[in-house]
Amino acid sequence: MLSSVSVIANFKRTSVTDDQANTALILSESDDVNTTQSNVQQHPIEIDISFTYWSAHRMKKFIIIWLDPNMNELNNDYQNSISQLRQIVGSTKVFTDVEQCIDFIIEIEDAKFFLILPEAITKTVMPLIHEAPQLDSIYVFCLNNIKDEQWISEWKKIKGVFSDILSICDQLQRNIKHYEQNGIPTYIISTSSIADLNELDQSFMYSQLLTEILLEMNYEKAAKTEFIELCRKQYQDNKVQLHKIDDFERNYEHHSALWWYINQSFIVSMLTRALRTQNIATIIKMGFYIKDLHRQIKQKHSTPNKSKIMTIYRGQVMANAEFEKLKNSIGSLIAFNSFLSTTTSSVEAILYAESAQVDPQLVGIIFQMEIDPSILTIPFVSLSDVDDIPFCQNEILFSMHTVFRINAIEQITNYLWSVDLALTTNTDDQLQRMTQRLRKEIEGQNPLHRLGNLLIQMGEFDKAEEIFKTLLETTSNVDLEQIVSFYNQLGCICKEKGNFSSALSYHQKALEIQQKIAVPNHSVLANIYNNIGEVHRLMGEYSTALLCYQKTLIIGQEFVTFDSPMLAIIYNNISQVYNLMGDYSAALSYLQKTLEIQEKNFPLNDPNLITKYNNADQSDGSLGENSVASLNLQQVSEIQEKVIPFKNPDLAATYENIARMHYAMGEYSTALSHHQKAFEIRQKSLTSDHPLLAITHNNIGQVHYAMGEYSTGLLHHQRALEIQQKSLPLNHPDLAATHNHIGRVYDSMGNYSTALSHLKKTLEIQKESLPPHHPDLATTYENIGRVHYAMREYSVALSHHQMALEIRQKSLMSDHPVLAITHNNIGQVHYAMGEYSTALLHHQRALEIQQKSLPSSHPDLAMTYNNIGEIYVGMIDYLNAIRYYKRTLKIQQVAFPSDHPLLAITYNNIGRVHELREHYSDALFNYEKVLRIQQKALPSKHPSLATIYNSIAEMHRMTGDYSSSLLYHENTLEIQTKSLPPNHLSLAERHHQIAVVLEGLHRYNEAAEHASCALNIIRHSFEPKQSQVEKYQKYLDEILLIPECSKLIKANNINEWTYPFLLVLHPSHQSRLHSILFDLTDGHLMPPSLSHECLTKLESNKQVKSIVLETLSDSVDERDRVLKDFSSVDHIESIYLLGKPPEMSEQRYSFFTSFRKVSIFCENEEELAVRWALDTANEFRRLGGQCAEAGNIDSALEYFQRGKELYKRLAKIIDQARSQTS
Repeated sequence: MLSSVSVIANFKRTSVTDDQANTALILSESDDVNTTQSNVQQHPIEIDISFTYWSAHRMKKFIIIWLDPNMNELNNDYQNSISQLRQIVGSTKVFTDVEQCIDFIIEIEDAKFFLILPEAITKTVMPLIHEAPQLDSIYVFCLNNIKDEQWISEWKKIKGVFSDILSICDQLQRNIKHYEQNGIPTYIISTSSIADLNELDQSFMYSQLLTEILLEMNYEKAAKTEFIELCRKQYQDNKVQLHKIDDFERNYEHHSALWWYINQSFIVSMLTRALRTQNIATIIKMGFYIKDLHRQIKQKHSTPNKSKIMTIYRGQVMANAEFEKLKNSIGSLIAFNSFLSTTTSSVEAILYAESAQVDPQLVGIIFQMEIDPSILTIPFVSLSDVDDIPFCQNEILFSMHTVFRINAIEQITNYLWSVDLALTTNTDDQLQRMTQRLRKEIEGQNPLHRLGNLLIQMGEFDKAEEIFKTLLETTSNVDLEQIVSFYNQLGCICKEKGNFSSALSYHQKALEIQQKIAVPNHSVLANIYNNIGEVHRLMGEYSTALLCYQKTLIIGQEFVTFDSPMLAIIYNNISQVYNLMGDYSAALSYLQKTLEIQEKNFPLNDPNLITKYNNADQSDGSLGENSVASLNLQQVSEIQEKVIPFKNPDLAATYENIARMHYAMGEYSTALSHHQKAFEIRQKSLTSDHPLLAITHNNIGQVHYAMGEYSTGLLHHQRALEIQQKSLPLNHPDLAATHNHIGRVYDSMGNYSTALSHLKKTLEIQKESLPPHHPDLATTYENIGRVHYAMREYSVALSHHQMALEIRQKSLMSDHPVLAITHNNIGQVHYAMGEYSTALLHHQRALEIQQKSLPSSHPDLAMTYNNIGEIYVGMIDYLNAIRYYKRTLKIQQVAFPSDHPLLAITYNNIGRVHELREHYSDALFNYEKVLRIQQKALPSKHPSLATIYNSIAEMHRMTGDYSSSLLYHENTLEIQTKSLPPNHLSLAERHHQIAVVLEGLHRYNEAAEHASCALNIIRHSFEPKQSQVEKYQKYLDEILLIPECSKLIKANNINEWTYPFLLVLHPSHQSRLHSILFDLTDGHLMPPSLSHECLTKLESNKQVKSIVLETLSDSVDERDRVLKDFSSVDHIESIYLLGKPPEMSEQRYSFFTSFRKVSIFCENEEELAVRWALDTANEFRRLGGQCAEAGNIDSALEYFQRGKELYKRLAKIIDQARSQTS
C-alpha cells in the first residue's frame, strides 16, 4: 500500500479494531546470558521514558522576575539591564512589592521562574519563597561585596552573589541552556529480561529514517520562509524572540548553522521540543536547518585536528525511578536522537548536574564519554574549531543518532552519579534488520515520495496527504505508473482518516488508469483491488469486500510464491471479512494460513504478527477456542509498543484488544486505561468524526457499563452514534452495534421502551446488511429477549431466544459454547414461567455442550451449574440447589482469586437459599461475604452493591434488628438514586421497604413519607403495573391509619368504639386494622367485640349480644336499615307473626324474636327507652363517623363518647328485662 514498487508495501493489514521523542535509547548487547532456560518466566522488555522533572510534552515557560522595592524604572541603567535580560528570556517581570511578587510566582504553576533579588531583602524573602516548586534559582544582586556570605549557603537555590547584570545574564544563559539539554528525554529498554536482550525501540528507528530522508531532500528558499512563519506564529507575543527571528531571516546565510545553534535559543528550543514530542510538521519545516547543521558537523568531523581518544562530559538531571533503570543497564547501548551538546570540562558538567540537589526526586548525572575522533560514521565537532564561534572553547556537539555503550556507573555524592559511556559504531542487530525492512517498505522515486510513505507508517495522515497531493500536481501526465501510485496512496490516506467515499474515488481512479496501461503491473493491480476491498469492508459492504479480496488473491497467486508475504496479507483480509460475516471456520482457516507465512518471513515482533494475533483473538474467541485466544493476546502484549509509532492506528487496535482481555477477566480499571490509551492515539491521528473514534467510544462505554456507571457509559455510546451517523452509511453494521449498546444501557436503567426502540433499530440494520443467519442477528434477538424478560413478557422473550437458537444452530458447531449460552437463556425464561422441567432440560443441554467443549474448571460450566441450582430453588428442592451452587463455587475458587466478582454471585445465591429456608443467620453470613468481595472489586456506588445492601437489610429485618436494616436500606437507596432514573421501579421498592422498617421502629410519619414516595414513583414509572399501584396505595392508606388509631385510643380509651368506627371507614383493611389496634392497645383489644365489662353484662343473653355485635359491625347503610326496624314495635311484631323475610339474615331474625320476648315484659317507658337508646346511640355513631371523615377528630370523639353512654343504658335495660323474664 505504501508504493507500487514494493509488493509487501502494497497491501494494508486490516486490524480489529505521550507523544514520544526518542532522543536516547538503551539497547542491550549482553550475550552471556542463558536465554534457553525453560523454567524461568519470560517477560517482555519494558520501554520507559524519562522526561526530566517537568512536562513530558512541552517545556515550561521561562520567566525572569526582578524584585526590588527601591527600583527606579526611569533610570537608564535599569532600562538597559531589563533589555539585556529580555535578550535571554522575553518574559521578564519587575516587582516592587514583595507580596505581589510571591503571589504571582505561586499562582502560575506551569512556569519556571528565575528570581533576581537585592541583597538587602534576600534574608527576609528567602523563607517565604524558597520552597516554591516553580522557583528554579535565585540570583543575589549586590553592587558591593557582602561581608558575611555564610548564610547564603543555607539556601540551595541561590546561585551566587553578582555585582553586575552582565554576570547574572551569563549565569542565566547557562542555566537555560541546561534546561534545553535536559529537555531531551531518555528511553531505556530494561535488560532484566532473559528472553531477548537485543530489543529495539520503534521511535529511534522511525526518527532515524525521517532524518535520513530530510538530509537527502533538496530545499529551496521557500523552506526557510515557511519555517520563519512558523516561528513568528509561535513567538507572536514575544518581542525579543521576534527580533531574533527577524535577524535570522536577514542574516541566515551570513553565519554557519552551528553559529545559529549556539547563539539563537529559539532554534534550539523549537528543535528540541519538536524532536521530543515527535512534532512531524515542525521537524519537516526545520528540515533545511537540520540538513545544514548536520552537514557542517560532518564536514568539520571529516578533517579532525585530533587523533587521540578524548574524554568529554555531559551533565543533566534524571528522575530517581528512571535512574534505577539506568543502573541496571550496564553493558547496554544508549542512543541519542537529537543533537547532543557535551563539554570537555568536567566542572561545567557538574554545574549542570548539581541542580538535582534542590529536588529530592532527582539525581544528578555526569555522563563521562570516551570518543575516538577517527570514527567518521559518528559525526561530532568541537566548537573551538568553528571560526565564528570563538567563545565556546569547551563544547563538543554531536549530530543526531549517536550511539554509546554504558560501561560503568559510580556514585559521587548523595545526589550525583557518574556514568561512563564509550562511543561505538555497533548497533542492535534486530534494530538494523527492522530498519532495513522498513526502509525497503517506504521506497519511492524521490525523497519526498519516501517521506510521504514514512508519514503514513507513522500515522501522520494530514501531512502525508499534503505531500502526495503535491507529488500528484508536479508529476508529468505521461508518468502513469507514478500517478497510479499517488492516487492509490491518497485513497489509503483518506481511508485511514475515515473519508471512505473519497478513498473509494481515489482507488477507482487508480484502477481506471492501471487498466489502461499497455502492460499492466499485476502486483499494483492486486494492490488496488485489495485497497478497494478494504474500503468496502469498512463501509460494512462485506460481500463486495470479499469479491475484491478474492480478485486480489487470484491475481496474486499468478505471480508470487505460495509463502509470499503478500499472500499472507490477502489471507488475513479475507479472514477478517469471513469473521465479520459470521463464518468463523473459514475465518480461522485463512488466519492459520496467514500465520504460517508470516512466521517464516517476519521477526517475532514484526507489526504483521501483531495484526495477525489481534485478528486471531477475535476469531478464536468466536469459535470457542478461548485458550488460543488467550495465548494470542499474551503474544500481543509482548510485542506492543516495540515497533509501532505512537500515532499508528495499529497500536490503538493493540491497546483495545489488550483492554478486551482485561475486560473479560473482570479487571475493568485496567481495561479502561488501555481503551483510553487507544482513544488518545486516535484523537491525535484522526479527525473528530472518524469511525474508529466511535469504536473507541463504544469500548469505553462498555467498560463504564460493566462498572455500573450507566450514565457515563450512555454518554460514550451516544457520542459514538453521533460520529457514525455523520461518517457511515445508515445501514452500516457498526451503527447497529452502537444501537445495541445503547439498548443494553437503557435496559439496565429500567427504560425498557427506549431499550427496545434501539434494539429494534439494531435488528433493522442487521437484517439489511448481514446474511440471514449471521451470529450478530442471534445476539440482537437475545438482547431483545432479555428486555422482554425484564418486562415479564416471557412468551415474547422466549420467541426471541428461540430465534437466536435457530440462527446459532445453523452457523455454529453443535458443541459451540455460545449455543450453551443460548440454551441457558431459554432455560431462564422457562424458569420464570414456572416451567421448571423444561427449564432444567435446556440447562442440562447447556451443561452437555460445555462438558464437551470446555475444560472441567471453565467458569462457563460454573455458570450453568448455577442456573441448574436456580431451577431447584424454583422446585423448592433447596438441598439440590445448594449442591449445585457449591459445584459452582468449587470451580470459581479454582479459576478466580478469592475476591473475584463471580464468587460474590455464588455466595449471594447460597445466601438466598438459606433465606428461603428461613435460616436467616446463614443467609446473612453469605450475604456479608458478597459485600466484602464487592466492596473490593466495585466502585463505592456500583448498583450491585445496592443489591447486596438490600439483601442484608432484609435479613436484619427478619431477625428483628430494625436499626441495622434501616442503615443498609438507606445505603441501597443512596446508590440507586444516583445510578437509576428517578422513576425506576427499584426506587419505589426501596422506599416501600424502608417504610416497612420504619413502621417496625414505630416511626409512622417517616414511614408514611417513604410509602408516599413509593406510590408516586410507581405511578410515574416507564411501564406502571396497576397491581403494583394498588399494592402501594393500600399500604399507604393503612400506614396513614396508625396515627389516627393511636390518637383515638390513647386519648379516650374507647377501644370498643374505635374499632368498628375504623372498619366502617376502611372496610378493606379489617385484618390490617386488627393488627394495628392490637399493637396500639398492648394486646388488650378483642375485635370485633365490646369491652370485657360490657360483654360480661350481656353474656347471659346471646341474642342481645348479637344485636350489639351486628349493629357495631355493619356498614352505615345496613345499620340505618336496622335502626328503621327498631323504630316501630308493630314492625317487630309483624316480623314475629309472619316469620323471617327472605332478605333477612338468620342472625337478625334471631335478634328480632329475642327482642320481642324482652320488650313484652317491659313497661311502655322501658320500651321507649330501648328504642331511644338504640336510635340515639347509632345516630351519635353516624355523626361521629361523619366528623372523623371530615378530619374533625375532637367532635367525633365527643359523639362516640355520648353514644357509648347510651349503649351502657341499653345494656342496663336489657339486663333488667332478662332478670324479669327469668
